[in-house]
Amino acid sequence: AYFLRSFFKPDEPVVRIAIADADDNSEWNGVTVGTTKFSSHWNRKPGESLNLCTFTNADEVELRINGKSIGRKPNNVSDSKTRNRILWENIPYTKGYIEAIAYRNGEKTPVARHRLDTTGKATKLKIEGDNPKWKADGTDLIHVRISARDSKDRQVPDDSTPLKFHVDGPAEIAGVINGDITSEELTTGNSRRLFNGTATVILRSKREAGDVKLTVTPQGAMKPVTATFSTY
Repeated sequence: AYFLRSFFKPDEPVVRIAIADADDNSEWNGVTVGTTKFSSHWNRKPGESLNLCTFTNADEVELRINGKSIGRKPNNVSDSKTRNRILWENIPYTKGYIEAIAYRNGEKTPVARHRLDTTGKATKLKIEGDNPKWKADGTDLIHVRISARDSKDRQVPDDSTPLKFHVDGPAEIAGVINGDITSEELTTGNSRRLFNGTATVILRSKREAGDVKLTVTPQGAMKPVTATFSTY
């Protein structure tokens, strides 16, 4: 998405770190159709060596690990195969943070930054809804995002805790999703595991207005959490 954004919004400075996890060598009718899988987090194994890309529409990008520069590379816009995609190979993982800093026109002041931090273990769940004017018409939806957070309230991007959902009030579960297109889980029902530290339960209103209480119960040590949303 950020790679495409770098092309379609050329006047908006973009830089984004994408770490190569593995090559998906899946086949379809005997033809290899897989691509490299990327993720955007800095929770890695000690001693691991990583390949990554920085997607950018700037002129050059500097990469820093825990504040120490490991070099600058130009954005080779003259080559359609590498344009807006800078490859960094064999980057040593060090706990802390990695940061990409983008520059334009030879200026010393950065035009964009992207930073990934090593987070702690998940200690709690956070609930956020997206529809403050949820209509009680029997069709209106609210997407409720649940994320795993560490002790500093940072999203834990490698948490995959299974969740169960329960609804009290004038609404019902319309679907459960987490962004994992390879998941074997159903999009219906009342359970879903976290993927990249998040999952979403979609609630559909009924035809009477009122308060809707959502309870999310995680498997394991984290405590259940609740949130109340109102239909009008």
